[in-house]
Amino acid sequence: MIKFCSKYVFQYKIEYGIYFLLGIILCGLNTFIPAAMGQFINMFNVETTYSAMLKFIFLLLLLYVGKEIVCYVNKILYIRIQTNAAFSLNFEIVNHLKKVSPLVIGRTDLSYLSQRINNDANDVLIFFISSLTELIFSVFSAGIILFMIWKMDSIAFIVTMFLLALYFFIYIGFKKRIYNCSYGMKEEKSNFFSRLQEQLEKIEFIKIHSMDSFFSNRLVASYQKLYRSIFKQQATIQAFANLEGIVGAISVCILLWIGGKKILTGDMQIGYFYMISVYFNMILEYGKEIVAYGQEYQEAYVSFERIKSILEIKEQSKGCIRLNEIKQIRIQDLNFAYDQKETIKSFSTNLKKGKVYGLKGENGCGKSTLIKILMGMYVDEYQGNIIWNDTEMRNLDMDYIREHVISVTEQEPTLIADTIYNNIALYRKLDVKCIQRAVDCFGDSILKRDNWDLQINEKSSNISGGEKQKIAIIRQVVQDGQVMIFDEPTSALDPELTGEVLKVIRSLADLHIAMVIVTHEMAFARDISHRVVFMAGGGIGEEGTPEEVFSSDNERTQSF
Repeated sequence: MIKFCSKYVFQYKIEYGIYFLLGIILCGLNTFIPAAMGQFINMFNVETTYSAMLKFIFLLLLLYVGKEIVCYVNKILYIRIQTNAAFSLNFEIVNHLKKVSPLVIGRTDLSYLSQRINNDANDVLIFFISSLTELIFSVFSAGIILFMIWKMDSIAFIVTMFLLALYFFIYIGFKKRIYNCSYGMKEEKSNFFSRLQEQLEKIEFIKIHSMDSFFSNRLVASYQKLYRSIFKQQATIQAFANLEGIVGAISVCILLWIGGKKILTGDMQIGYFYMISVYFNMILEYGKEIVAYGQEYQEAYVSFERIKSILEIKEQSKGCIRLNEIKQIRIQDLNFAYDQKETIKSFSTNLKKGKVYGLKGENGCGKSTLIKILMGMYVDEYQGNIIWNDTEMRNLDMDYIREHVISVTEQEPTLIADTIYNNIALYRKLDVKCIQRAVDCFGDSILKRDNWDLQINEKSSNISGGEKQKIAIIRQVVQDGQVMIFDEPTSALDPELTGEVLKVIRSLADLHIAMVIVTHEMAFARDISHRVVFMAGGGIGEEGTPEEVFSSDNERTQSF
């Protein structure tokens, strides 16, 4: 875990070096100030002057002010390092998950995952930067103080060492319980925030279906689990802390008895007794910090294990071959299953450049799944062969293919909370005239150039479903891919706009590109396609020209 954290913290070597150096200075000041105060008290055991007293007070003032200044700078550096390192770790985890199969991500509650990543990343880095560094300072300071106590009084030194040993054995007894309680609490905390997020995301659904009672009970049940886990963890930690306190109180009383007796017999000056008392209390604190480090280590190790389990999720395979021209895509004996539920079975077809293919079939037969497989979204999960030109898809760099070769209009287009223009261009440098020509195909006022700065909100609720669909089609057109895929492009459009989409796709079909159109609309498939691929029960039921497919079984095609 230490090696893992250092990778992110040491990105800021200079800041961490200064932070560490200032920490050593703080340790020195914390150790020196009680000694200076003890010497100040001892001044009054002998004849001293007013001037000497003022000089000593001024020295103490400088030490205290210097300590606060160093402490402030140190805290600012800590915040800077911890915040930036946590972002770096979050960034790496998210980038890793973006390379994982969508099927794996789709099985995960994203609210739970988001809370888990953020909380665990902060926990492990706070431990490394703060707890581990402070442990080094505590051990260093404790060593100096123990040496000073031993030089001043051997009995006080023996009592102090006994106390530290007792703290250690107490920690060993609580170690496993603290780990288990912390792990359970973190899991329940993530689950609770997931349920809380669910309440907010499904407000409309809850209202429409009158399910307020069900979802409220669900949230309460999650909270009760969280409450029990928090209570169990805190009760364990508090028992550990209270036991520490009892041992510390007994030790202080023993020290007071030893010191008081020596003062009464004249074997110790009050100033030295003050120094031993302060140092003893400091040793108690350092002892607690050293033992608390073990507790914090267990809690941080829980977070580390959870982060590691995410980073160990296998990334999708990625080939290295890049294609810039696509002549054909051959699908041979394709099989695919969602969680062991067979979706596509023994599917074969051949998609050629310069042709438009209409893909038809019943709901659930695998049309949208086939599109995602073609785009390389499930490159590790399918069986069979998908050959682009002469290269099996598993050997292709599908990130490059999606960026430069394929363009797609999704069945449910996703828009970004940004302007219409940026949703069309997707932050690429595009010819404005090209975008204008694509927009003009629709002749819709909201997409005219004067409205390109219109801000679409987070949920895209300030534009209609048809407008979303048109924006998605236009951005596909301007992307100018060699392989164009339309997944139900007219699902949110009225008949008039369907005709406009048909006109746009017809104009694109003349550009010698390969085009696949998933549609339920029989007329749309017949009017636009060179060939129709009919999917039935996961496999090809029939393939041919629109005339051949639709005339062969008119009664069947009427059902779509």
